[in-house]
Amino acid sequence: MLSAPQYGWTTLSLGGLAYAVSYLVDIPFEWLIACRTALEHDIPASFFLELEGEQCLLTSYHVTHIIHSGREGGHTLHTIEDLDVLALSRMLVRDIRAYFDAWVEWYPFEDTDADRARRRAALTTLLAETEAALTAAEDRRRPHPPQ
Repeated sequence: MLSAPQYGWTTLSLGGLAYAVSYLVDIPFEWLIACRTALEHDIPASFFLELEGEQCLLTSYHVTHIIHSGREGGHTLHTIEDLDVLALSRMLVRDIRAYFDAWVEWYPFEDTDADRARRRAALTTLLAETEAALTAAEDRRRPHPPQ
């Protein structure tokens, strides 16, 4: 879903679409918080994507929608039917874990050693909280035998 971040950019690839997303959105924190909140409260998750002059909003619940606003105006809606908020959250956690050190360094406005240490600790905690919320949400959706 997310490529390894490099020089303030990552590529979001979903449903045959690909978007180059910039550092103007602190993806690991903002997106994990959105997923954790959605999973804890059984509501849709929504993310903003900064595309340098274009805007994009991704929202996911039972399906995932991407609303892309181009430079010339107008909006395009893409729907990914087979991707719900559980699967999207799982993919996000996987990709942030896979490139953890690069995501710690992602945000150029926090570039001191103290900033990186704080980001590392906060991101470790946020990943654990999101994984716990994902496990609980998956358990709630799993059919349980009658008592």
